[in-house]
Amino acid sequence: MITITEAPKEPIRVKQTFAVAGTTSPEYAGKTIAITVDNQFKTEGTVVNKDGSWLFGFVFQQPGNRRLTITIANESVDLTIQVLPPPVRLNFTKTPKSVETQDIFILGGQAEVYQDGDELILLADRKFELARPRVKNGQWQTPVSLNQPGKRLIEIIGFEQDRVQIELPVQRQTIGILPRSVWINEPIPADVEDLEPQRITIHHTEYPTLATNANQSVEAERLRQIRRFHVEKPPAGRGWSDIGYHFLIMPSGRVYEGRPQNKRGAHDRVNDGLGIAFDGQFSSRTISSAQFQSAVALCAKLFRRYGFGNPITPVPTLTADFGIKNLPLICAHQDRVATSCPGTPGGKTVRLEEIRQAVRRRI
Repeated sequence: MITITEAPKEPIRVKQTFAVAGTTSPEYAGKTIAITVDNQFKTEGTVVNKDGSWLFGFVFQQPGNRRLTITIANESVDLTIQVLPPPVRLNFTKTPKSVETQDIFILGGQAEVYQDGDELILLADRKFELARPRVKNGQWQTPVSLNQPGKRLIEIIGFEQDRVQIELPVQRQTIGILPRSVWINEPIPADVEDLEPQRITIHHTEYPTLATNANQSVEAERLRQIRRFHVEKPPAGRGWSDIGYHFLIMPSGRVYEGRPQNKRGAHDRVNDGLGIAFDGQFSSRTISSAQFQSAVALCAKLFRRYGFGNPITPVPTLTADFGIKNLPLICAHQDRVATSCPGTPGGKTVRLEEIRQAVRRRI
């Protein structure tokens, strides 16, 4: 009679070698034990020793409740082993709640036990290659853009079937954002800290307001002018590392990227959120209709992406000059810093409350 004396009692992992041992009649000494996997795959096992003992090592390549049938002559015994998938060594830690087609956004995560320079593969819907990010300091990160709307399956793949998936909702584009590259060729400085945005702060640039029909070359020069002031050392400028805002909305309604969304800005001294600036001076005059419409579309887009919540309900918020205040998630610069920006008290000239209400209806 063939019996098993040693086998795994706890679940094992895919590609983990384990031992199975047992005994049978000494009369089978020198004969080979046969092994059948899941009642279909047969392989030769080990030779029976003189005392009838036998021992072999085995490894499974696929997870599941797996069965080994061990046979010698007309005798057999079954062994069921739970085989777990390999431990996940990759994951997603930087994932937007929702994006729009043609957006450029950042995906990233951890890559445990991987070495610097190891190449991963990022796929959409199991077939479209998006990027091949390389590991650095146990992390991976890459910019991504998707052109088709819908629930998209995004997958990061490493070595030996090491892979993990997320589902990412992609909506049709509601507002186009002109990238930083259309007005300046210089990248953001490498030492700017990363940012996980918590809210939105509204500003005005205080520069003379451009005409609503100003062309893009005029607008691009305005952006470079603002950046020069932000970068120049005091007293001529602010002494910041780059333009302080993440987005700038022109009187034409065009929206330009300033700093990347994943980099900390320099706009309200706390800088835990995204800075949006209306270009122009709005201490007495009101933003253009095009600016208002673009602000609503942009803020709604950002609320969906980051899952900010209700744009109207005040929440405890750290400020630079007033301690902790209850503020809406779309607030004015003057709510956090002792300044008149973005114009009049309560943000009336930038239609701040109207923006909040319109965003609430859209998200």
